[in-house]
Parts: sequence; structure tokens; C-alpha cells
Amino acid sequence: MPRDYYEVLGVKRDASADDLRRAHRKLALQWHPDVNKTPEAAAKFAEAQEAYDILSDADKRATYDRFGHAGLQGGAGAAAAGGDQPFSGGFGGFDPSQIDPEMFEQIFGGMGGGRARGRSRGPSKGQDRHGEITVPFQVSILGGRHGIGSGEQAIDVQIPAGIEDGTQMRVRGQGEPGHNGGPAGDLIVTVHVAPHPDFRRDGDDILRDVHVSIFDAALGAKVDVPLLKGTVTLTIPPGTGSGKRLRVRGQGVRRSAGASGDFLAIVQIDVPASLSDDDRAALEAMRESVRSREA
Repeated sequence: MPRDYYEVLGVKRDASADDLRRAHRKLALQWHPDVNKTPEAAAKFAEAQEAYDILSDADKRATYDRFGHAGLQGGAGAAAAGGDQPFSGGFGGFDPSQIDPEMFEQIFGGMGGGRARGRSRGPSKGQDRHGEITVPFQVSILGGRHGIGSGEQAIDVQIPAGIEDGTQMRVRGQGEPGHNGGPAGDLIVTVHVAPHPDFRRDGDDILRDVHVSIFDAALGAKVDVPLLKGTVTLTIPPGTGSGKRLRVRGQGVRRSAGASGDFLAIVQIDVPASLSDDDRAALEAMRESVRSREA
């Protein structure tokens, strides 16, 4: 009875695809018969390859998890277990291209001789790298250059206007070097947006609280409000209540396609912290006057 495939690879049953790949690579480097000349190397390598072939295939893995080896009879499991000479006649059906380029190079690179040269692979792209950056809120809305990394590896990238938190950007050619003259991989950057003390975003609209006095709210006024870029003069209508939204068209997020969101000023009414006796008397008189008219 073949050993449990998870046991063969030395991984847990909930192992991820990356876990399986790392475990297979380690065993392949250890037991490949062109590297390991011990009598059991070929069988160990075939066992690891069989386990990886099954568990790296989502459908075969699901069948194996449910029915075990019996569910795979007649498939890859039975075929791999059938012969006494798994590498007779060269690789015995094993395709070296199943090994990723980096591991293939580790197994065959530097061995010399006609066998290694005969199995050399062509150029292949390097692996992608992944990273994260946090850009200022203003850069996320207006766009601009932002640095990634430090020292000799530092690069500048163009942040497009209107980028949202969590967006992934691909920077071509900034990943791992290619193999055998192949192109370098890419850098995949997850962009986060730093909060702003005054502005916030709602879809393509930019919001900001605008504080006005109770007197300006009651009587009406004009106030200058800073935008992310420039300033706008807003008219506060008489009788404006707290929470009122004053909209400025086209001053929100600007997309490359030409559409733009709006800027929304959210009115917040400030009440005086202290009143003189005359101020209090004046406000009480105003209150009574308003109440009498509304009664």
C-alpha cells in the first residue's frame, strides 16, 4: 500500500499550493537520481513526484482526500506505482519540465557532460516579487511619483490619479532575474492609502468638514474652504443646519477616462464656548422671538 501522500511530502492536510511546491522542491533536490546515487534515490524521487502530481491537482487532491488511494486506481497513482524501474529508458515518463526553472537549474546546473547539456532549458522569465507601499492621501487622489524600496534597489513609480486602497500595481522587470537569458520577473505592489486629517473619500467624491459659527449658519456667509489643490469659496445659505452638504461639482476624484467626482463640504456648526451676560441676554431674547413666531 503506498504511503499517505501528505506524509510523503511532509506537509499537513491543509497545506497550501506554496507549501506543496516547497516540500516537493526540497525532496526533488534531495532524491533526484542524477544527483543522489544511493540505491533508494530513484524510488524516493518517484514517490515524491507522484505525491506532488496528485496533491497539486485540485480535482485529484479532492478525490484523494475523500477516497484515498483507492479513488485514484487506474490514474496517476496506479501508473506511478506499477513499474519496478521508474527511470528505465531515461526518465520513464517523467517530464523534467514539471520542475520549475530554478529547481531544474539547481539539479542539473554545473553537472557538466553531455547529459546535462542535452537537457538544458531555454530562456525563462524570473519569478515575480511582491511588496506593499503606503502613499499619502493627496497622491492617491491627484497621482504622482512615489518611491519603493531603499538604497540601490529604490525605484520611483507613477501612482495613477484616483487609485484606491488595496489596488495592486505591476512594475515590469523589477522582479527576480530571468533564467538562461530570460527576462526578469515583475514587482507586484499592493498600494495602501494613508488617512488624511481633513479629507476623506466616498467613492469618487471627496468630503471635508467645514466649521462655521452659529451666527454664520443662521445669517448666511461666504467661507473659503481649502481643497486638496487650491481653494473654493462657498456660500452658506441662511438657516443652514449642521450636517448640511454643500456640493462643488467636478472637484473630486478625476479618472483617466475623464469622469470626475465632486467635493462635498459637510457643515459643522460651532457653538461659542463662553458667553457674556449681554450675549446670553441677546440670545434668550432671540429665542423667545423665534418661538413666538413659530407658535
